[in-house]
Amino acid sequence: MLALGMTTNIFTACVDDIDVGNAFLEKAPGVDVNVDTVFSKAEYARNFLWSAYGQLYCTYTSGNMMNGAPIDVLSDSYHCYVGWGGPIQSYYPGGLTENAQDTDNSNFQGKFSYSTKNPSSDADGRVSIYETVRKCWQIIENIDRVPDMTDDEKSRLRGEAYTIMASRYYDAFRNFGGLCLVKKAFPVGEDFTEGRSTAWQTVEFIDSLIQCAINEPGYIWNIPDADIGQWSGRLTRASARALRAKVWMFAASPLFNNDQPYMTYSKKPTGFENEEHVWFGKADPTLWNRCLQYCNDFFDDNAANGNYYQLIQPTSADEAGYRTAYRRAYRYRNDETHHEKIFDAQPTLTLSDGGWGWGWRGFALDCLRQGGAVPTNELMECFGMQDGRVFPYSDIYGAGKNPNGYDMFADRDPRLYETMLVPQRSLPAGFDYAGQQYVDSWVGGMMDQNSNFNNKDDIASGYCKFKWLLDYFGGSRYDDEYIGVSYIRLAEVYLIRAEARAETGDFKGALDDLHVVRSRVGLGRIETMNPELNLTSNKENLINEILRERNCEIGAECGDRVYDMIRRMRQDLFTKPLHEIRIYRLDDSGNRMTDGDLRWDASTPWPKFEYEKPEIAVGHRRWWDAGYWTNKWYLDPVSRIEIQKGYGLTQNPGW
Repeated sequence: MLALGMTTNIFTACVDDIDVGNAFLEKAPGVDVNVDTVFSKAEYARNFLWSAYGQLYCTYTSGNMMNGAPIDVLSDSYHCYVGWGGPIQSYYPGGLTENAQDTDNSNFQGKFSYSTKNPSSDADGRVSIYETVRKCWQIIENIDRVPDMTDDEKSRLRGEAYTIMASRYYDAFRNFGGLCLVKKAFPVGEDFTEGRSTAWQTVEFIDSLIQCAINEPGYIWNIPDADIGQWSGRLTRASARALRAKVWMFAASPLFNNDQPYMTYSKKPTGFENEEHVWFGKADPTLWNRCLQYCNDFFDDNAANGNYYQLIQPTSADEAGYRTAYRRAYRYRNDETHHEKIFDAQPTLTLSDGGWGWGWRGFALDCLRQGGAVPTNELMECFGMQDGRVFPYSDIYGAGKNPNGYDMFADRDPRLYETMLVPQRSLPAGFDYAGQQYVDSWVGGMMDQNSNFNNKDDIASGYCKFKWLLDYFGGSRYDDEYIGVSYIRLAEVYLIRAEARAETGDFKGALDDLHVVRSRVGLGRIETMNPELNLTSNKENLINEILRERNCEIGAECGDRVYDMIRRMRQDLFTKPLHEIRIYRLDDSGNRMTDGDLRWDASTPWPKFEYEKPEIAVGHRRWWDAGYWTNKWYLDPVSRIEIQKGYGLTQNPGW
């Protein structure tokens, strides 16, 4: 299988380190390759584009892991327990600084890198967006020079380059706000004089790149099924249209689209007296109409192309069918029969006798197994019941609070069981856990007693992460198929449209889109099953349910939960205490059993339980405390070294 993101050594060598004002591609000392060589042959030009694919953002690659922790641990859904992790070293204690982007100590790096550091280091590998932008402009400006390539393919590669570039600008936009906009490949000696643009200029520029991609006549809607085995992961016009909707969802949200900036300066930088680089200058509700239009454009184009992209549906109306459909949707690449992924963020993974390459198995998965991202009780409560009700147990925690011993993990949204490990009396056919057909993950159960489970950090909260891993006992379940990490898949486009419809007053349309996604796992209509929420008329409740559904459906895929909290300015979610779980088995007299081997014997009745939810104390999140919080945390600090280069960068408020 073609690994799209792999870069041959010859083309790595021909690209100099990014430095604003330098050429985007020039001959390196001792290497007889330059821009003329790269675009002298179709094979070379294609390989150069594949190297840009390798720099697409994925939260499970080393440069985006904050030394062992994905971005999700900055949300309310996961917590990092590893003492050497970046969050526990810098974010949680509130110690992140504007120098975080410049240090070689990855314990203190920010969640997203503005500048490239240690590009040859497997342990770091942070890549500036401008390194990718440079490659894309070179392709766009030079692809017509390639002699042995058809005009259709040249157009297609330009469309892919525009889409890659737009995605990288969007990555930086949602972390920093207004950016320096590179609008061509600058030759050596030409000054970079435009400086930092406003937030509005930045989002409009991203949109213009996407429009350029859409306009390319050779940019196909989807990979033909006959070619998908080789080319799964390549971007298409559908990728560009979906990205456009996602960009405007962020832009229309209150972080930038507000009647006042999220934070002001004590000393304003010259040229940005009104914080225009982190604020649009006003609240414009029509931006949600724009987002809605781009969602509809996607669905119209999809319909015109035979509705090629569709949600993967269950083959049986039971837990096994629902879980399998959901797993195929989030985990595996598109194939000849499943077409839900629209924009893969990590299409470079290949399977061999040794398992996945180091960038996936050796770093991301191993760090998750060491406590790099452990689910919180708040995430568990996010998932509702199998019939479609929201989580109903509001006062079940504490001694004597569950007198009937209810099993609060029974009959839940099947995505809960695919996301985190919780007690289950029986597993569907074809599913097992460490060779067992049940999960007894309470105090004194399997996890406490199994000798193979020797790293307690990844169950530190009382829960285990299951999404992506599929096992915890040293097996190889995650080596079953080629994995594709979604930047955008079809379920999210429905959820983006649901939010845009809710914001523009179409509550029924929003609820219909929600139901399309939820019905895949057998959930009843949310407005019918939860009449107390008044979702047909209460906009605030509806938006909250859409955000919750986004967390259940696409959480831990591309960091969307933390970015939802940011774009919606959810200080309440950032500052609320987070909790672990302690599940206690009860004896026949209703007393807690805490000592000895309490694993379940499948020949006996399923036990009754009592629950505690202690507040997370390891790596206490001081930056989340209500008395410590400042809105500066909504955006990252800009690299101090980059600011000092003098080409017009400014620091974000509060840093």
